[in-house]
Amino acid sequence: MKRKKLAWQYAKPYLFLLPIYLLMVTFKYIPFGMAIEKSFFNWNGSNVNQFVGVANYIQAFKDPSFLISLRNVGVVAIAYIIIVLTVPLLAAELLYAVRSRRKQYIIRTAFTFPMVVPGVVVILLWKWILAGDTGVFNSFLQGVGLESLAMPWLGSTKTALFAIIAIGFPWLGSAALGGLQFLLYYGALQNTSRDMFEAAEIDGANIAQRFFRIDLPMLASQMKLTVTLAIINAVQIFDSVYILTKGGPGTSSITPSVVLYEQGFTYKKMGYSSAIGVIMFAIIMVLTVINQKMMKNTEKMD
Repeated sequence: MKRKKLAWQYAKPYLFLLPIYLLMVTFKYIPFGMAIEKSFFNWNGSNVNQFVGVANYIQAFKDPSFLISLRNVGVVAIAYIIIVLTVPLLAAELLYAVRSRRKQYIIRTAFTFPMVVPGVVVILLWKWILAGDTGVFNSFLQGVGLESLAMPWLGSTKTALFAIIAIGFPWLGSAALGGLQFLLYYGALQNTSRDMFEAAEIDGANIAQRFFRIDLPMLASQMKLTVTLAIINAVQIFDSVYILTKGGPGTSSITPSVVLYEQGFTYKKMGYSSAIGVIMFAIIMVLTVINQKMMKNTEKMD
């Protein structure tokens, strides 16, 4: 009886997790396994299912649109990494410096409240802001006498991709590029012993010395996580691109997710789109491993 009771206590937590595992296997792992399998087939999603080996992968790396999309997503990834390592970190540092707990709470709520707004609503709002003729941004430029700088931000091959990157500026209201990262940094600062900061002040450390010698090392794990999330968000970026430009003008803002969607659902090349999805997964895995190896954890800092 005692053994059965111990076995039940041991198994009980896993039984609570079982529904989650079943859902993940059903809607994540099985479809992913099927995508890997179908990436080796000429498959249209219904009646055509011919094995072609690695032909889909070869086709992907010969496809000019896909190669351009990889270049674009590289630009997006670099921009996202720079964003998550600067803006939310600076905001967390400034908020942590506020002495009043009540003011901290109010400011933190103001920063994170926009995260509950659906992403599509935010994207459509920015589509209106960046519109060429009646956009808010161009109207502002004209109002302050800088009409020469006004342009169709989403309709120009020179600015479309960078306009998409700027969506959500200053990014603190975006869960992907600021809100979540801000909370991670701020939470880590709150969990840092104030004795350490007081000791630094007694030793005569100024703000810059404290930031580089105490704050950054203590936030190393959070910075590693935010960079990983930025890489994933960059490689998988789809909704903002498709809603705002559909990858245009031309292929100036196209991304792998847009190529995957068009090949799979417009041209019915489901096998080819599966191969693109597998390539995206491989890119994320490689970049994530590199990031995990290069960036240090907080507990490993000297």
